[in-house]
Amino acid sequence: MRISVTGTTGRVGAALANHLAAKHEVIPLPRSRCDLADRKSLAAALEKLECDVLINPAGITSLEDCEDDPAMAMRVNAEAPAEIADWAQSRGVPVFHFSTDYVFNSDTPRLFNEDETPEPISVYGRSKLAGERKILARPGNCVIRVSWVYGPEKSSFVDRVFDDALAGRPIAAVADKFSLPVLTTDLAEWLDCLIDRKTTGIIHACNSGEPVSWHDMAIAVVEEMKSIGLLSAIPSVERQKLSEMASFRAARPRHSSLATHRLTEILGHPPRPWREALAEHVRQRSLLR
Repeated sequence: MRISVTGTTGRVGAALANHLAAKHEVIPLPRSRCDLADRKSLAAALEKLECDVLINPAGITSLEDCEDDPAMAMRVNAEAPAEIADWAQSRGVPVFHFSTDYVFNSDTPRLFNEDETPEPISVYGRSKLAGERKILARPGNCVIRVSWVYGPEKSSFVDRVFDDALAGRPIAAVADKFSLPVLTTDLAEWLDCLIDRKTTGIIHACNSGEPVSWHDMAIAVVEEMKSIGLLSAIPSVERQKLSEMASFRAARPRHSSLATHRLTEILGHPPRPWREALAEHVRQRSLLR
């Protein structure tokens, strides 16, 4: 199968392209070849494209960048996906488009199902929701919502905690914001299954378990580092409040955890627990240092 993947210099795009290349012919569409911000660049890339499936993880993911330039956020996260969906429909090509848990918001702990009404509170969330609707307006497409993605392709919050702990630097993390993370290697395996099953509609894709904060994840990282002998003792992790983060100019939901009942049905088993996936990532990082 010929599978085209946008944003292959990004974390998710790189993970998907690398994994799918083992079974399929992957056609990478990095920003240098297919810039979603540039209508002409996107049109030129699509005009020459011949594929059986198109995967679109590309987008503007910085909340602050979206707040600073709402028009560009809508261009990349909504208008470009609409153009991709139009092209794909004309060719009979299914689109697997990536979105975010930030289309949701709650002040109380809960898990959101795929069929619940989104209520984004940021430009980023609103632009991603608009992109979802453009994709789903065409039959045969799939929207995959992910949250707190990390993996070996690019440094993330998890890796910063790892490096700070190893270097003996102070560690701090927000303790009053909750979701469920996903490891890219797991995500890539799930997508392989979703493609094989010709999945359509909305899918929530994250690791399982109780919703966690960034502080919980940081604690898990250092505990795993201690268990494999990288640390002689577990360092303290300072608890921060979301309201204290001066660099966060865009509003962020306190609770946006995704329920994965539909993914569980498709896979035939629940996604593995987030703590298990995180432990694997930490062990792999320990081998590369």
